[in-house]
Order: sequence, then structure tokens, then C-alpha cells
Amino acid sequence: MQKFHATLYGYHMPAMGTAVSAYFVGQRLFIDNMPIELHSSQLSVSVGGMEHDELFLNWCDSEETQWALKAASTADIDIIVNSAPAALQSQLSKWHQRHRHHKTLWGLLGAAVITFVFVMAVVLWQYQHMVSWVAKQIPISTEQQLGQAALAQIKAEGGIIESGKAIVALAKIGNKITRGSNYQYQWLIKQDETVNAFALPSGIIVVHSALIQKADNAEELAAVLAHEVQHVEQRHSLKNIIHGAGWAVVLAVVLGDVSGVTAVIAHQVGASYFSRELEAEADKLGYATLVKANINPDGMASFLQKLADLSQQQPKALAWISSHPDTLERVADIKQLLKEQPCDSCKPLNVDWQSMQQALPKIEHLKQ
Repeated sequence: MQKFHATLYGYHMPAMGTAVSAYFVGQRLFIDNMPIELHSSQLSVSVGGMEHDELFLNWCDSEETQWALKAASTADIDIIVNSAPAALQSQLSKWHQRHRHHKTLWGLLGAAVITFVFVMAVVLWQYQHMVSWVAKQIPISTEQQLGQAALAQIKAEGGIIESGKAIVALAKIGNKITRGSNYQYQWLIKQDETVNAFALPSGIIVVHSALIQKADNAEELAAVLAHEVQHVEQRHSLKNIIHGAGWAVVLAVVLGDVSGVTAVIAHQVGASYFSRELEAEADKLGYATLVKANINPDGMASFLQKLADLSQQQPKALAWISSHPDTLERVADIKQLLKEQPCDSCKPLNVDWQSMQQALPKIEHLKQ
């Protein structure tokens, strides 16, 4: 006779059950210190627990009260299996099969979860590389469609200047910066009281009239354009759209269908936020672009410093600061570039700056 430990649940028993010892003799089950004696025909076997690894012996007494005896441990389950009468062996055999099935199922599920977590960790780790790779797969012709879709959103808001004296001067500066590019740049001015400029995919650069009014000279505007041009050349704007669109839509874009990202573009137009790394890259390459174009790069530091100084006074008006964070750190980096890579041969731009400003609506409260 082998006794096994178990917990007894039933009428008048504590909610947590009562610890007991039980044993089989022939066809009968006995529980120590209790007037319980059951024939094997009265018993049924069931499983429980999160992993289906708990064994229960169940019965119903003469008053229709439900009782259950749960084996205390794996060793006690083994005793039940080895000592139970033949009448219960078929049920115990099914319990073994169910337990083994669930154990295998939980093992497979656990392995699947671990694999999923590992894959997601790799994806997150390599996410920026994946976005960059996808951006490279999108041809310029498709990028142009994205840019035009974004431009349509801009024009729908109104206030876009596409021709006139100011546009001619803007294009003169911009074309000097972008000479030799694979993109056909488009230069636009938006009548807006916020000091801002932004780049759309395929080389569409939009400058707010307030930014031109705030700049002291053409070199400061050229610095802003050089920075925004690098967002195009390095496909930062395109990567932002990919980041916000979702992979199903991105696949469609890679295949040439841009319709699915219209809503994303509408949300991002004029409000693109780039990481510190991308901003630093645009600054550094923008600086090099100015030097290559023989344009004095001092304007990059002076304009940023000016806006940083004013950001506390007019935060709502200085959108370019809010969308281009860490301004003071960037100013310091640019000043370091000026020391390390001076451009002694750079010359002032041949632009009638005062006439360009006068060709735009005045925004007096932004003037010093």
C-alpha cells in the first residue's frame, strides 16, 4: 500500500482545501482520518493547472455534493498512476496523453514567444538600417510623386508664392547650392508668420516668408537652404514618411503606389522632426555644401544663434527651432567646423537682400 499526499476540496471544506493522505486498496480509495471510502467506479480523472500538469480524482456523494482530491506533487501523481486499480488506468492513460500534449504545446508556444521576441529585438536594433535600405529602393520618379502629393497639401492651405522677385532670388541662392544634384529642385515661399523652412521628398524646399524677414543677409538664408537640401539629398524626409506609414504601405510605395501615404504626408507636411543624428548630419553636410559652393558658411552659426536667443521670447513664432532641437549644441558644433574648416576663399552672395525682403509681406513683430 502506497500513500500519496493530496488536497481535498468539498462541502464544509476550507476554500483552500484540506491536506490529506490517501491510498488505494484493491478497487477502493481510502482517505486517512476521514470516513471516506470510494469504489473506483465512483471516481473520474481530470486535469487542471495553467500547464495542465495537475491531477484530480473527482466524485459525487449520495447527497450530490461534488468532491475533488488533487495530488500534491509529481511524485504523488506517480503513486496514483502506479497504485490505482485497473478500472482507472484507462482514464489515467488519457490524462498522460493530455498532459504530454499540453506540455508539448506549451513548449512550442514558449519557443515561439522566445523566437518572436528575438526577431523583434533584431528588427528594432536594425530598424534605422532597414528604413535606410527601403528608402534606397524607392526610385526618384516615385519620390517625385510623393513630393507632389505633399506639395498639393501645402498649396491647399493657401499662401504659396511660386513666382516673382523673391522666388527668383531664392532660386538663385538654391541653385548655386544644389548644382550637380540628381534632383530637380523646386523653390517656394509660404506666406506665414512662423520662422520655418522644410524639405519635401524629391527636392521641394518651402521657406516661410517670416524666415526671410528674420534673416540678416543672403548667407543666413543660404545656410538654412543648405541644411534643408541635405534632408533631401540624404532622403531624411523620405525616411520620415516610411517611418510613419507602416510596412504594408511602404511596400506599395516601393512598388510605385503612393496613394496609401497621402494621409501620412498630410500629417507630416511642414512639421517633420528629425533625430539629433540626422540634424547633425544635415548640418555637417550642409556646411560642406556651402563651402563647395563658395558661400560664406558663417551664416549657419549666426542664424541658429539668433533664433536660439529669441526662442524664449517668441517660441510660437520660431517653428524651425522647435522642429530642429538641440540648437545651442548645433551652434557649438558649427562654430567648431568654422575653426577646423574655414573657407577663406568664400565670397558674399550677389543678391539684393533688401529688395528680396521688400518683395514679401512685412511681419513687423518679428523684426528687431
